[in-house]
Amino acid sequence: MTRSPAARALALELGAASAGDRPPEPLDSAILFAPSGDLVPVALEALERGGTLAVAGIHLTDVPPLDYERHLFQERTLRSVTANTRADGRAYLALAAERPPVVKTVPYAFEEADRALADLATGQVSGAAVLRIG
Repeated sequence: MTRSPAARALALELGAASAGDRPPEPLDSAILFAPSGDLVPVALEALERGGTLAVAGIHLTDVPPLDYERHLFQERTLRSVTANTRADGRAYLALAAERPPVVKTVPYAFEEADRALADLATGQVSGAAVLRIG
């Protein structure tokens, strides 16, 4: 899920089954990587009964107050993820070898780092900005 129309188009281009600000159907589980605590209630609302939301970001802004009935009732679970094991890493690398990630990059010369940051801030980058060294 993403709010930006350009990010939605990119997600669909890269093979996502859907892209929007809400999922097309209730989810059994979800992982939130975005660093915005404001998205926690949105993600919880998207869960089916008994669903689990894992907050997996390294940093997260404050989560706004939750409404028990809207966000947690019906056995929804909210979990945080703070670390991964070596076994998790091996499993991820095996999956990545089986189904290689599709990534779109926009290269910038190292000397253009300021422009890359400005382009990211204004939504001018479609994909991931990458600095080339040398």
